[in-house]
Amino acid sequence: MTYFCAPTSFLPPLSILSTHTTASMRDALEELKDLYFSAAALPPKRTRSINAVPALKQDISDTVHVPRPKRTGRLNHSDGVPDSGYASEEDEAELEGDLESEAEGLDLDVLRSDELERNFTINWLTGLIKRSDIWMHALDSAAEQEEHIRLSVIEEASKLLACFAGGDEQQEDALTRQFMFPFGAGGKPIMIELNDAPLASTDHTSVGLQSWASAIIFAERICANPARYIGIPQGATPLRVLELGAGTGLLSIATARLLDRMGVDATIMATDYHSAVLLNLLQNVKTNNVSVQIESLDWSRPPPLEPYDVILGADVVYHPDHAKWIKNCVEKTLKKGGVFWLIIAMRSSGRHEGLWETVDDVFPDGRCDFSRNEGCGEMKLAVLQKEDVGRREGIGRADEVGYRLFEIRWLPCRYCC
Repeated sequence: MTYFCAPTSFLPPLSILSTHTTASMRDALEELKDLYFSAAALPPKRTRSINAVPALKQDISDTVHVPRPKRTGRLNHSDGVPDSGYASEEDEAELEGDLESEAEGLDLDVLRSDELERNFTINWLTGLIKRSDIWMHALDSAAEQEEHIRLSVIEEASKLLACFAGGDEQQEDALTRQFMFPFGAGGKPIMIELNDAPLASTDHTSVGLQSWASAIIFAERICANPARYIGIPQGATPLRVLELGAGTGLLSIATARLLDRMGVDATIMATDYHSAVLLNLLQNVKTNNVSVQIESLDWSRPPPLEPYDVILGADVVYHPDHAKWIKNCVEKTLKKGGVFWLIIAMRSSGRHEGLWETVDDVFPDGRCDFSRNEGCGEMKLAVLQKEDVGRREGIGRADEVGYRLFEIRWLPCRYCC
């Protein structure tokens, strides 16, 4: 019989994270993988009490009505990654002291079913990710190769954390969530029900099967102030709204519901690329009984489309080329007087670290007045405003430090050359 050590006995203390070598941290992660996710056996089935899940400080309901058994719960971390961690180094040292264990040579099933060890491991991984900057900055400035290795270690920790959150749950049915967003100044809340399907194990890019924090935060803003973010059309021409990378369709469905409430005639198009995402999107549109068209759209090769008044995008940059593709797509689909709203998660570690900065690289800053440059007289897409939005308790991945909201419009070239 194979025996394993308890995580409380071998995980390096994070209170002295800067002193740990790359090899020691990598070895610790390998031990965790062997313990909890080796092929020897699946993690034991765990049941989670709904009452044990922290409630949000916003109106999001956890009441779910479904025709067949599904996982249900409050909207807590849109990708299922726990976001606890330590409040301070002192708290962490105290926790490590309390949990210090000499229990070695334990049976695999015993360790895997030990909630104390499991929770300690999840907290340790979360703390490592949140403090990754400390570990990275401890390197000598010349150790470029070592920096890349440490980045891969942090990314591996993120993957392990996701495995703990998913694990056996990914083998279950999808998660049904209900959202309740305040409408305007004291109006009846906008209610939305979405199906969050499990991420496809064969396609890691099908992230649109989940509702992400950036979309939740922006949907709340749209519902609270539709005139600011959607606008009210003048005349009889229907308002045209396009969503890029719609995923579960939260923004499109929220926009359709509030415009219908306001009596505004609108054409709303929700687009994505992956077939599994489009199928789940169609299900969500039907569930909410809203008028939203669905189309497949490849940002790198957008077809000719009739221009739109408003274009929405939430957390759609997952590769350095995505911002360039999106700009190309918006240039071909946004009316000259229209607006493109883009909200991006600011991630502090992993392969998506710093990707929000690629938006600034491709969209010039229209707030800078280059009045001395007469420009070419053409109109260019530029960032008119951008706002950093703080994290919400209970929403978002552990590596998300906040969100950046961009207001992008056509501006005279002299302001953005």
